[in-house]
Amino acid sequence: MKAQKVNPNNMNPMQMNAMSSMMGMMNSIQKIGKGKRKYSVSLDKGTKKFLSKFIEEIKKQFSVNSGMQNVGQFLDYVKSIADSKDRTELKLSYEEQEFLTRMVADAVKGMETVQFKWYQLIKKSMTKVMIKQYRELLIQLKK
Repeated sequence: MKAQKVNPNNMNPMQMNAMSSMMGMMNSIQKIGKGKRKYSVSLDKGTKKFLSKFIEEIKKQFSVNSGMQNVGQFLDYVKSIADSKDRTELKLSYEEQEFLTRMVADAVKGMETVQFKWYQLIKKSMTKVMIKQYRELLIQLKK
């Protein structure tokens, strides 16, 4: 990724926050797969299913960039743990845990900002349920 010069006086605080978040995400992506997996996250059955579907969506986002080989391997590892019936513990390094929590937190923020019309009651209720599931996953990842 080529570095760009940015004039901070021409950016509003929202753009500055988004840029800072993106830089932090790029920093954690570069460190994935290099540390020892010494942190363990215990997952229950419902969380494992939801994590598996969430990882599928993340893989779709990262499939465009073929240069991120270690991210693909990490997502495959998480998916294999989430799909296995006998394993309930996910081993992560600090950077991998930080990456997963950021992805889940960004998904929650994105879903909370969506505005629905009055006649989109079903979509609104489904989004609320998904936000609750994401928050439950986030709590388990932060333990």
